[in-house]
Amino acid sequence: MQSITVFCSAADNIDPIYKTEGEILGQWIGQHHNRLVYGGANGGLMEIVSKNARENGSPVLGIITRHIAHLGRSSSQPTELITAESMGERKQRLIDEGDIIVALPGGIGTIDELFDALTTKMLGHHDKPIVICNTQGIFDPLIQQIEHLRKHNFLRYDKPNLYHIVPDARACCELLAQHNR
Repeated sequence: MQSITVFCSAADNIDPIYKTEGEILGQWIGQHHNRLVYGGANGGLMEIVSKNARENGSPVLGIITRHIAHLGRSSSQPTELITAESMGERKQRLIDEGDIIVALPGGIGTIDELFDALTTKMLGHHDKPIVICNTQGIFDPLIQQIEHLRKHNFLRYDKPNLYHIVPDARACCELLAQHNR
C-alpha cells in the first residue's frame, strides 16, 4: 500500500471547483487502496479529501498539532490521529509518512508545507515525488517565482524532477497511477 501525503486548504469558504478537486483526489486514493496522510483538520479540502478517501476504503492518517486540536479543529475522518507538539514536527511527520506528496490548492499553510517538502528534497533528506495540483492556475505566480529563482541560480538542484505540475486533480490521479505500480 502506498501512502500519499496531501497538503491542502482547511478553509471552507472556497470556490466549489476546488472542493470537487478534493473529492476527485480523495475518491481515487480510496479506490486504489492507498493510505491518505494529511493534516487532520475538519475543514475545507482537508475534510473533503479525507472523507472521500475513507468512504472509498482508504486508511486515513491525520497529523495535527496539539494547538489546532485544542481549537476543536480535529477531523473525525482519520482512522489514526497523531498529535504533534509543533508545526515543524507536524510537517516532518507528514513528509516522512508519505511515499509521494501532493499539494492541492491552499493558502499559506499549504505553501509552507510544500516549501518544506521541496527544501528537504533539495537537501537530500528524501527523494519523494512532489506533485503540485495547479487547478485554475492557482499556483502560477508561485511556480513562476520558483522558476525565476532557478533561472538566477538561487535554486540549485541538479535533478530535473524537483516537482511535477499538473493542471487538475484528474491529471494528478493519472500521475499517481504511474507511481502506484
